[in-house]
Amino acid sequence: RLFAAVGADVVCLEPPQGAQVRRVGPWIATTEAERRSAMWEYLGSGKRSAALCVDDERVDELLSWAELVISSFEGDASAAAAFHQRVADCNPRAVHVVVSGFGMTGPYRDWRHTPLTEWAAGGHLYITGEPDREPVQGGGPWVSYLTGAIAAIGAVAALFDTNRTGIGQLVDVGEMEAAASLHQWTLTMYTHTGYVKRRWGNLLGEWSHPIGLYPCRDGWISIVAVAPHQWEALCVSMELWELAADARLEVIGERFDRAAEIDAQITGWLSTRTVDEAVEFLQTRNVPASRALKMTEVLHEEQLNVRDFWRHPDGFGPDARLPWRPFVVGSVSPEFRPAPSIGQHTDDVLAHLDDRDDSPRPALDLSTVRVVECGVAWAGPLAGRFLGDLGADVVKVEHPGSRGLPVDASKAEAWSWGELPHPQIRSQVFADNMPGVRWWNRSGVFNKMNRSKRGVSLDVKQPAGREIFRQLLATADLVLHNYSPRGARSMEMDAASVSKLSDRAMTLSMTGYGVSGPLAANLSYGPVLQGHAGFDDATGYVGAGPTRLGVAFPDPVGGVHGAFAGLVALWYREVTGVAHHVDLSQLETLMSIAGEMFLTASVTGEAPVRHGNRSIDIAPQNVYRCAGDDSWVAVSVTGDDEWRALVDAIGDVELIGHREASVDRRRAIEPELDVAIERWTRRQGRHEAAAALQRIGIAAFPAVTNADLASDPQLAARGFVAEWDQPDVGVRGYPGFPIHFEHAPVHVRPAPQLGGDNDAVLRELPGMDDARLEQLRRDGVVWDHPIIVDWRP
Repeated sequence: RLFAAVGADVVCLEPPQGAQVRRVGPWIATTEAERRSAMWEYLGSGKRSAALCVDDERVDELLSWAELVISSFEGDASAAAAFHQRVADCNPRAVHVVVSGFGMTGPYRDWRHTPLTEWAAGGHLYITGEPDREPVQGGGPWVSYLTGAIAAIGAVAALFDTNRTGIGQLVDVGEMEAAASLHQWTLTMYTHTGYVKRRWGNLLGEWSHPIGLYPCRDGWISIVAVAPHQWEALCVSMELWELAADARLEVIGERFDRAAEIDAQITGWLSTRTVDEAVEFLQTRNVPASRALKMTEVLHEEQLNVRDFWRHPDGFGPDARLPWRPFVVGSVSPEFRPAPSIGQHTDDVLAHLDDRDDSPRPALDLSTVRVVECGVAWAGPLAGRFLGDLGADVVKVEHPGSRGLPVDASKAEAWSWGELPHPQIRSQVFADNMPGVRWWNRSGVFNKMNRSKRGVSLDVKQPAGREIFRQLLATADLVLHNYSPRGARSMEMDAASVSKLSDRAMTLSMTGYGVSGPLAANLSYGPVLQGHAGFDDATGYVGAGPTRLGVAFPDPVGGVHGAFAGLVALWYREVTGVAHHVDLSQLETLMSIAGEMFLTASVTGEAPVRHGNRSIDIAPQNVYRCAGDDSWVAVSVTGDDEWRALVDAIGDVELIGHREASVDRRRAIEPELDVAIERWTRRQGRHEAAAALQRIGIAAFPAVTNADLASDPQLAARGFVAEWDQPDVGVRGYPGFPIHFEHAPVHVRPAPQLGGDNDAVLRELPGMDDARLEQLRRDGVVWDHPIIVDWRP
């Protein structure tokens, strides 16, 4: 779907009865009352369909024609390996991307999976929901979508390599590793401090406050006030004078520990205002905020209409709409085509296999690509990290005051491994909770997010610093940032400014709302966009209110798609010789991983109902308590055979009478079935329960913690938790790279020290020598240690 949206000729090879995704809900009716899968209508759009039996020799002809083959499997890694051999025999130059639940190797390679178990296996389920209730999944199969986006990154990188070497290759992507790579600090918190991250409801656990959902007079609002100036603006706007005067609350961790006290006052102020009044009031005072919308409301957002975000599939009425492009790459504008019927293009595809365009494809060595990254927070740095891991020369440009304020090391005293650090030093996630002398280089959060880059620290407010920055931008193939449009223009790294410096340099703008439209200037963070896109409204327990995910989920969504968009821009520049600037709206990119939900809402007029851990296709499905403290297992019974196997294995007398129940009957009595299933799981350890169920073909997985991820045998077998000797830190474990290439190299390197590569990078600029560098240091233009920025006006 991603490749179709950027202009590739994508053929869906499906059996005569149709691809399995055609039988996945949600379900919508055409204007002629035909029932169709909204999932297929969304994911099938932009593609052609060829329907052939797998043993048909014409399949081999199609494999010989393809440059890229994408396949998936569940529960049979040996069959996947055999199909890869078939691809390689038919077409030694083809890149073959295999996407699965756990990958083609490792002890779980034959385990089954569903969207629920994917949330569990990646460590996201355990940290989402209320602390006194069972964990709860996200409101859609969003981990699956992001696994696809990560696989697309691997596909483009492998195509570049294959075009250069003439050698095809296998790219192996497992959803467990993909999901585990989409955390900000969850795993690092454990490897650095031993703390097991937990659920905190609608708070952003352990780190900061206010970041959350709040009720107004007529609905919900999402507010983020992380930076000191945002906290002060929030307090002044709401006239919370006592909070504003409390110096201890300038520390974001302290605000989290006192969240109940703060929220009582925020909620009191919001209770007298409508959502729209509160959002406008806060945004005009530079406090990021948004309405927490239902998906039916998002459909009518003027911002999306102005930016031509929607497309209208045929046959579902005039109001039907779905997302098309998750980002815009210059003037590249592939035509939208509705999802095809089964085998609609079989004859045409087979008749024109010899007509493929054989013009040279981009043979780009990514190690020759220069990315200048000005990423802040999470999304921008994550996109840069992916490109750096793939071999690009990513130069991260930082202000010398960007790594925080001086830390009181005494707050690390009287701490033991596994405890939550003191709020004044918590957010940095220091190794062994020790700031150390060079604390600015010891942050586990920064070092995890910014590996595989070189670091330059510049004060660009000084004329000399601004000139050096311009020179750096002129050397770039790609200028990557997630500043607001106004901020990018003021830094002269917007598309218009960069185009004046170089006709080859492209910009990858990753703003909250895009560079155009009525909301372009609005301030945003991931949690704000999550509420705006309807994701919070779609997530939560049955009968309860909206629930935010355990991480700021839009950030990894934007980061992963940003890396893919950057590679696509490089591809098109190599083909056309023209620089293509990328306009990525993180709101639109987020919505692109819920296309079937928006299509359904537009056709039915109803927003998705919060369904807890249930499924619209599978029953029973839930998260069940196991033996031990806060111990849970996610279970999905995907068919009648699996249901009978579960009944026989558990042997519960109350289940035996329902052994032959259909899925509709099982859904009708699901609460009753849950009670019996949980009688069994309560007697099992969560890992033992999952393994026992997998042995009889049932998709199950423990709701794993960050500690579990650090020691999981599957992740260990695939080398996901990587150790490196981080300067000023020592050897620590970090999340590794989630894509496994047969040939294309991966270049994971430690994160840069602040200004650690000043000399090496700046010496590449014209007129730079030792005397000039020394003068820049004396003048405070380049730094290798932090300066303290006073944020108060």
